[in-house]
Amino acid sequence: PDAVARRMASGVRKVKTQRIAHKDSFFFNWALQVPLAFQQPFAPTHEAMAALDLHHGRRPHELAADLRRAFSGIVAGNVKEEGMRQIEAHGPFRIHGDTDMMEALDALLRAFVEQRRMKISGQYRPCYQVQA
Repeated sequence: PDAVARRMASGVRKVKTQRIAHKDSFFFNWALQVPLAFQQPFAPTHEAMAALDLHHGRRPHELAADLRRAFSGIVAGNVKEEGMRQIEAHGPFRIHGDTDMMEALDALLRAFVEQRRMKISGQYRPCYQVQA
């Protein structure tokens, strides 16, 4: 804990110095630039879900964005009316990814159901299939 506190304090000092030097705000990070692709809403269609690339070896921020999209689509397929209609009409989403990531995501979703954080009537059934 002491080492973490020292490192945090050092980081805060560096941020303060940088923001003063660049006349940047302390309450908003104006220097942060988020690429447009990461700002776009994700519509969880079968095509969009199939286009996700959930494999190891990708750049971390790109993998994180696709994991967020996959999670959003899976929640939509289990909870949201439009997503549930799509699953009923076209079958489960097909997600291309590494099995270990999909198993971890499934375990997280099952925990959400058990803890009643995700309201699902009846028994939880995954609304996706993993395609290696």
